[in-house]
Amino acid sequence: MAMNERVAGGVVVIEVTGNFIGDPEVSDFHNRLRALKGAGSNRVVVDLSKVNLISSAGVGTLVGGAKTVREAGGDLKLANLSERTHNVLVVITRLGSVFHIFDTVDEAVKNF
Repeated sequence: MAMNERVAGGVVVIEVTGNFIGDPEVSDFHNRLRALKGAGSNRVVVDLSKVNLISSAGVGTLVGGAKTVREAGGDLKLANLSERTHNVLVVITRLGSVFHIFDTVDEAVKNF
């Protein structure tokens, strides 16, 4: 898994590429969110358009990441879910109520 990061409208956008299935990827992702929180960046959009597979560890990391930035008064929003990722996050785990999910990164950024 790779992560690319950019800032759009004061919001950190993290584009995740590859498989989001276990360590070290999930640890790297959560450590990055903790670092952003420590730097005062608590508005985050995660672009999942290039994620091939997401495991329960990946799902848990997204939930934990949302908790991390919400503790700092911010939010973590998801964008560009593939059909497979949508099925895991919304249909199977029923976490649609935990996350604000958007069709595009632009929509998610504007929602802040």
